[in-house]
This record gives sequence, C-alpha cells and structure tokens, in this order.
Amino acid sequence: MRIITLEEHYVSQAFLDLAGVNLGSQQAVDMSAATVTDLSEQRLADMDAAGIDMQVLSHVLPTFDPISVERQVAIAKRANDQAAEAVAAHPDRFAAFAALPMGDTVAAVRELDRAASELGFRGALVNGREDGRFLDDPDLFPILERAAALNVPLYLHPGLPTESIRREYYAGLPPEVAYALAAPAWGWHAETGLHLLRLLATGTFDRLPDLQIIIGHMGEMLPFMLDRVDAYLTPPARRNGLQRSIAETFRSNVWVTTSGMFSTGPLKLLIDVIGIDHVLFSVDYPFCATTQGRDFLDRMPISTDDKAKISHRTAEKLLNIPPTPGINHHAQ
Repeated sequence: MRIITLEEHYVSQAFLDLAGVNLGSQQAVDMSAATVTDLSEQRLADMDAAGIDMQVLSHVLPTFDPISVERQVAIAKRANDQAAEAVAAHPDRFAAFAALPMGDTVAAVRELDRAASELGFRGALVNGREDGRFLDDPDLFPILERAAALNVPLYLHPGLPTESIRREYYAGLPPEVAYALAAPAWGWHAETGLHLLRLLATGTFDRLPDLQIIIGHMGEMLPFMLDRVDAYLTPPARRNGLQRSIAETFRSNVWVTTSGMFSTGPLKLLIDVIGIDHVLFSVDYPFCATTQGRDFLDRMPISTDDKAKISHRTAEKLLNIPPTPGINHHAQ
C-alpha cells in the first residue's frame, strides 16, 4: 500500500538567512532538531522507518515576528527553489507545496504560477494570516483565483497568534501553558477553522467553484461543529446570497488531513461528516514522528479499500500525482 503524506514541513535556509528576526524567545519551532531543515538523508530515513513513500513538502514559519514584504518574496522564491531541488533529487519520494509571499498579492500570484507551472509543485500552503488578513480579504482574491485557474489546492495551515491575541486571551498563564493554548493545543486550530468559515460564509466558493482547500488536524474542530454552523448560517436571513449551504460547500470543496492527530474517535466523526473521499493521511512531520502516524494508519478501523483511499488514492487524484504500480517497498 502506497503512503503519501501531505502536511510535512521544513524550514528553508532562505528563512535562516533572510528572516531578519531574533529566533530566541520568538521562536516557535525547535531549530535544534535537524529534521526540520533536512530535505535528504535524515528525512528519508525517517520516512523509510515508517514506510512513508512520499512526503509533500511545505515551508513553515518558526517565528512570531513579522517579516518585511521584500524579505517574504526572497524567502519564498529561495525556499521553493530549495524544495524543487529536493524533489528533483528524489522525485519518487518528494512533492511540494509552494511557499507564497502573502504580504504582496502580485508577487504571491507570480510565485504560485511559477511554482505550479515551472517547478511542478502540487499547490501552495498558507501559514495563517499575514498582517491580520484572512483569505476572504478582497485584496487577496487574486491568489485564490489563480489557484482555482491552475487547478491546484491551497493548504490552509495554522499561523502563530498575534501579540494582541496572546495578550487578550492567554495573559496571566505560565509561559509554557500560554503557548500551548495559543497554538498547538487549541488556538491555532480555532483560528484556522474560523479562517475557513469566513471563506465559506462570504461566498468565495460561489465565485470560485473550482477552488480547492485542504485543512489539517482532522478538520480544525469544524466536523464537530458543522451541523450547528450550518443551522445558524444556512437560513435565508443569514445566507448572504450563498448558493449552497455551508455544509454542502464544505463537503464539495474542502479536503481534510489527519495531520498531528492519532485517535480514532475524531477520525470516525470526520468520515461520518464529510465522507471517506475527502479524507487524506498526514503525519505533521517533523513535529510528530512518522512511526506514530504509521501506527495510527495501521490501526484505523476502516476497510482496506478505504484505507487505500486515505493513504494514497485521494492524494494522487487531488494533487495529480502519478500512481505507482505495486505495493509499498519500504517497511510494512
């Protein structure tokens, strides 16, 4: 069984060279972990240990500090070139999502076009809000429009909370508790869920019916809330001219990965709410171990055919990744 994972991160040398921030107290990624910057031997060894055939690489930003637009553009270009080199060196093991300079819409569209058309990337990953803007901001619409035209998905990934959010919601707590609540334990999932809801509620998918969005972490809490969200946003008085209900659009235009979550309860709920054909397997490497993800995949209480959909078939179709004949030749 082939295994493709979609939310697998790296930090580029371009970021380390050009970010221009002090990564000390403002660092949110453990830069001492060599795997976060490695795109070769160590990463491949970790993949082999768990029988992961292919990772779709994506760039993650490890700092709370803002980055100037000019440096965003340079970082995105160099990060994408670095990922492209890794894909070229190991085309059967790596694919990639583009990094985009979201502070400059024109440059982001240009880089998305280059990444998809010239580098062969399978889409792009957006790390939360840039300068406080959600993707329904009219100034960012050309990025969504270009993704739809290129027929490549955007992976909507959590971003780190702003200073004002940290102050208003998480002040007065021990630092380690405040960070956990603001980011991996709760905060960034709540914001990413809201981010997607804003796209759904503002008619973005009516204007761009071919736009495809991927979210991680079993749906950023939305599958649990979808019926209630639909009940309050679907009535005519609140629909704001939407052509479809929130739930209908969610089930047709959104795909969800299992990244970073390894329990069967949320998986069963996710499949029940959106259907098996919109669920994809991911690990959230290197912040979660490939072996942890593989163990979860092996014990998923689903049929062999459904497991094949989650592990590779849906990803191949969504990302236009050529199927590989035969079975996984790595660890079983």
